[in-house]
Amino acid sequence: MATNDRHVRSLIAGAMANPGTADACCGHVEVAFRSLQTARRVPGASLDMDLAAAEHYLFARWLVCAGAVSTMQMHALIVGYDAKKWIDRVRGNPNAVATTANPVSPPDRDVVRWGLAGMSEGSHDHDRCNAAVRPPLWQKLEVVFGPGKGVGPY
Repeated sequence: MATNDRHVRSLIAGAMANPGTADACCGHVEVAFRSLQTARRVPGASLDMDLAAAEHYLFARWLVCAGAVSTMQMHALIVGYDAKKWIDRVRGNPNAVATTANPVSPPDRDVVRWGLAGMSEGSHDHDRCNAAVRPPLWQKLEVVFGPGKGVGPY
């Protein structure tokens, strides 16, 4: 199912318009990500592909901006997560990576495209306002996502 890019941009802009007290570099992107993450955790919202695309965009933008991961690793995470969803569906367990009681959104090339756009924008943000932080070439997934199932608090 194709995303409505105009709506995705609107969701991102709306989330970014409320930075709270976060820093103006990467902190406001995290605040925006967390607001959309909360919205996707509402029962039924996890399957809204526009919301999924916007959340994935902000997730990638935030972690790359913050220097938590390299663009190379984020690229692998974005593409790999979509591939994992395809594999889980073929194996008959489409909710294998669920972090809530909500179903996992299906694999979707538009969501991947938005995630990659967030990665790219996060790289520009990093270079503009956070260049002193050097991202590791590759970070352990437990560090990126937290301990446990490999998906942690995100």
